[in-house]
Amino acid sequence: MMTMTAREYRANARQWLAWAESAIDPENRAAFSALAATWISAAVRLERSTAAPEISAPGEVALHRGP
Repeated sequence: MMTMTAREYRANARQWLAWAESAIDPENRAAFSALAATWISAAVRLERSTAAPEISAPGEVALHRGP
């Protein structure tokens, strides 16, 4: 199974937003926008789940974003 990256999730969101912008039917526009929001939310969750904790000072934990 191939795992998608947060960057790919965001690319999917951009595609759904493009379709939403070009949709004539308001129901389709709303549905496409909702799907874009879902992809963005998934990207954020993935980024948060893969962030590695890093000790920044004694007793403090800061989130370190990966490469």
